[in-house]
Amino acid sequence: MIFTSKSFIVMALCSSVLSACAFPGQYFGLDPLAESNGTTSRAVDFRLTPLDAIAIDALAKSNVEDDNVALIDLQQNEASVYQYKIGVGDLVRVTVWDHPELTNPAGNTTGQLQGQVVLPDGSFYFPFLNKVQAEGRTTDEVRLEITLRLEKFIRSPQVDVYIQPNGFRSQKFYVSGEVSQQGFFPITDVPTSLSDAISLAGGLTRDADLNGVILQRENRTYLIDAYRLFYKGDLSQNVLLRNGDVLNIPDRRLRKVFLMGEVVQPSSFVMPVGKLTLAEVLSDVGGINQNTANAQQVYVIRQSERGQTDIPMLNIYHLDSTSPTSVLYADQFEMRPRDVVYVDPVRMVRINRLLGTILPSLQVLPAVRSNIRVLEGE
Repeated sequence: MIFTSKSFIVMALCSSVLSACAFPGQYFGLDPLAESNGTTSRAVDFRLTPLDAIAIDALAKSNVEDDNVALIDLQQNEASVYQYKIGVGDLVRVTVWDHPELTNPAGNTTGQLQGQVVLPDGSFYFPFLNKVQAEGRTTDEVRLEITLRLEKFIRSPQVDVYIQPNGFRSQKFYVSGEVSQQGFFPITDVPTSLSDAISLAGGLTRDADLNGVILQRENRTYLIDAYRLFYKGDLSQNVLLRNGDVLNIPDRRLRKVFLMGEVVQPSSFVMPVGKLTLAEVLSDVGGINQNTANAQQVYVIRQSERGQTDIPMLNIYHLDSTSPTSVLYADQFEMRPRDVVYVDPVRMVRINRLLGTILPSLQVLPAVRSNIRVLEGE
């Protein structure tokens, strides 16, 4: 019975020591020369790319191509000349010069002329003409029709048609998110661009994400880079808003970069407005840990599009920071939201950590041996 207990204790100690033989902590150890593509143990495809002049140039070209096609649909829509179309609920004002009985048929003496409300059937009433169809038409089109129809009653009528300043009530857009005043704003005869909409909403807050402005239009979602508009003068981003558009200015809370591994201060922080490079990220946290980091194994992990098998895809960029040109490449590599910067430890650090895990168990062995001897009556 005593022999059985002794064997059980020894076997338990051996199993605990063997289980600790796996190196503790995270470790990538990917060789960019041998592993350009692969799949992790959790069925995640990855592509390993060394950060060199070729990779930096390819990334720069990719960013330019993405910028050129981002708003191609919207740019095609903005090519036509803007014209406001009258809608149901608008207040249309018709003036017939030298005929005040038509301009102000109600005899209003307050000096404040009232407009005609466009009815649900798209028309409004006008003396002598009964109904005038207005919905979906411009003021010039309505003016021309009224002029032609009034020629039966008036010689050479001079007609003016416009919508009262407070009469644009049929069309509107909505602004939400990081602006001073969220809400609905009317579409008027003056074209309303993205910058105009932000101004109408009281301007942006300090937490606004300029790079990720979202425009929802006709069940489609467009991503607009307002940073390029306000800071680089890219007018292609200054799209015109339409009836029913929803403009959302998100906050920058999700635009984070994560630093892990052998850096002086592992942390995460929100990306600033504008460009952020890998060199800035590392310097902001004090750089890599000179005592534990493997300077040859600095990685940037970025989630990419899903492959043909619908398996998550990772782009892993490898930087050898011991190279003289590594500082140049790190300063040219632009970070993106949700990127993870990871620095591997050197081999000796991994060994020390393994020994630090095993040694406490080994130190217990003398005490266990003494207890076994007591149990055996020695």
